[in-house]
Amino acid sequence: MLQRELTREQAVRAGEQLLVFAEGPIMERGYSYFSDGVVFNTRVEKETLLTSDVQGTQVYHVVLDLEDVQNSTCTCPYSRLCKHIAATFFQMYSVFENPRQYLSRAQQPRRARFSPAMLVPTFRNSNQVTAQEGTAAVQSPLTPGSPVRDWWTFLESWTRNLPSAMETYRASSELMSSYQNVLSVAAGWSTARAQLFTVHAIVFHLLKLQEFVKTNRQSYWFQDLSQTAERLVEQLEGILFYLDVEELHAKHRDLLEETMQIVKKMKETESTALYWTFAYQLLWWHLLQVPEWIQTEVEDLERLLHHSSATPSEQEIYKLLRAHFYVMAGKDEAAKETWNANSRLTLSFYLPYLKMFARNEEWQRFLTWTDWLQSLIGQADPQNYQLVMAIWQEAMERVGRASECGESLKLFLPSSFHEYSSYLFDQQQFRQWIDLQMSYHVPLTEVLATPFKEVEDRQPSLLFPLYVREINRLIGERNRPAYKEAIKLLKKARAAFSKADQEARWVQFVEQLSTKHNRLRAFQEELRRGNLNL
Repeated sequence: MLQRELTREQAVRAGEQLLVFAEGPIMERGYSYFSDGVVFNTRVEKETLLTSDVQGTQVYHVVLDLEDVQNSTCTCPYSRLCKHIAATFFQMYSVFENPRQYLSRAQQPRRARFSPAMLVPTFRNSNQVTAQEGTAAVQSPLTPGSPVRDWWTFLESWTRNLPSAMETYRASSELMSSYQNVLSVAAGWSTARAQLFTVHAIVFHLLKLQEFVKTNRQSYWFQDLSQTAERLVEQLEGILFYLDVEELHAKHRDLLEETMQIVKKMKETESTALYWTFAYQLLWWHLLQVPEWIQTEVEDLERLLHHSSATPSEQEIYKLLRAHFYVMAGKDEAAKETWNANSRLTLSFYLPYLKMFARNEEWQRFLTWTDWLQSLIGQADPQNYQLVMAIWQEAMERVGRASECGESLKLFLPSSFHEYSSYLFDQQQFRQWIDLQMSYHVPLTEVLATPFKEVEDRQPSLLFPLYVREINRLIGERNRPAYKEAIKLLKKARAAFSKADQEARWVQFVEQLSTKHNRLRAFQEELRRGNLNL
């Protein structure tokens, strides 16, 4: 049916856009959904909109815009092009082309192109403050007029059996189920008040997660629990991004004052991870920007920092948080001086700041920070690296430095290896290109996958070190199959030496190999079979 309503050109065009704007891991998960057969009710509307239902944790409705995939939507909480949109694309693409081949392309290293959607939190605000599908609405004594202290009293009652359930079953699932179900309490409230209740539900469940880790005396956060904490923080960022703060200040000042008092206590919460810190910073940045509140909090942090009873770990946290207020005040250098002393901080810690600078179009400030964070960007996971570099390229263009982008990629090695390597090759800086391959020990088979012949034709002598390194590596494996591969490379190397008019150098190299490995009988036999035993 899709084959009659759509064209191959539409499928290919949509696929090219996804290669630019969709994250690699998202495409992989979307392919898995498609392969599992969970995409159904696929149909075409208005000639360019492909709609479907996708079974995830619940059924999500997707609208894929084939003309502009960035306008595609999904009812899941993810704010960008999600795995459900990708799954719908694969369902359609499979009618015209091989989806597995497309996935291989999507998995190749590529630079993401900047889009304003990148600056939107991963999890969008959900106005669905209702229980998950199939569960009963939560009964509670709370009313739309209940104060924050009553919210927390109810949340304590609501989660009284949560710790034991987390110990008995999968801890992360039990915690997230508790959080998602309790949101229905605020279903009939005003939007701003319900959103603020969601903020408190997130903070409360983060606290429960930290208590669980501490009570069970885990010396580290299991990956599953870390992912749950990260998900809660992402949801907090999303709800704060869409929150009508002005309405809260105008109509619900009393709720914000109670919220501020709770947030102030967060800095004294003992934690084995930085998620609590992330939440604290987000709340002050997006929700509690009242000058007198900030001033009081800064004074409290200064007092705690210099208190004689503060332990080294407590002082470390207080310094981290104090630096956040430096950034809010525009005193970036003071914040950097504080954070420089902390080796635990990864690029993820700084991402909220970088995205905020970009949202505010403070492009030079963004570039100053990326200069400072070069080493962390160079060691970041692929997803965070792609995000930062897409914004970085946009920032460079905005300040009139687009021509410097290619050469500046070397600042972000090793993460930028593939992009910088492509830049050097495109600029025909072949010597630097070869040096880069050698520095990062790229196998010759991967180097040969590039348009290698251009280097061989123009500057063949540059290839000698690559051949020598790989031949020596193969001989070092001490087995006949490796020797045979080494002989094949020696013959290829002869062609390169010949093009460079250095055949005598090649003969000398072979003689040196033969002499050096004269006790390797199998290698000597392969030299003779290849007519290379000079």
